[in-house]
Amino acid sequence: MEIQNVADYVVEFDAVTHQYKVDGIPVVSVTQLIDEVLPKRYKKVDPVILQKAAERGTELHDMIEQYETLGLKRPSKELQSYLNVKRQHSFQVIENEKMVVISHFGIPFAAGRFDMVVKSPIMTGVGIADVKRTLHIAEDHLKLQLNLYKLGYEQTYKTPIHYLKCIRVRNTFYEYLDVPVDKDYTRQKIEEYLSKHPLTFT
Repeated sequence: MEIQNVADYVVEFDAVTHQYKVDGIPVVSVTQLIDEVLPKRYKKVDPVILQKAAERGTELHDMIEQYETLGLKRPSKELQSYLNVKRQHSFQVIENEKMVVISHFGIPFAAGRFDMVVKSPIMTGVGIADVKRTLHIAEDHLKLQLNLYKLGYEQTYKTPIHYLKCIRVRNTFYEYLDVPVDKDYTRQKIEEYLSKHPLTFT
């Protein structure tokens, strides 16, 4: 069980069940929310293949986090691909593994964690960037995921996010993708979720 003070909240996260609690109250994760309001992406994929892909994705995330927080550089073509895209697009990582809480009229109902906050001399302001190792990008899922993180970050830390990026790394392939900011789409999907899971204002 992981426990963090996140701004004005105490957030608990159980990695086994992927369950978040905010101030002791269970809330949905960003991933679970997306699974409820968008079609499931991998329901026909062999679970063994999914597990192996998840392990490789976790390994990549761990290598990047260790590099950014501790300066540890492991011999890996995928870490080198990350360093290449970072150099090519001149971004700096200013925060890692940020946990956020998403509220509706002041009531927390979701929580999640994204990879990094970035800044660059060629971009105005700061952005959220999330690392993906997938072969194909599901654009609607990615857009909703990063816009939910944006909303959560702005609500939790009272700091604006100006742009959203996806860092896609797979073997020697890499790219730095723009993800559209879409408040209306995000609000629509939140309302869709809350219509099934109404909040109790007590």
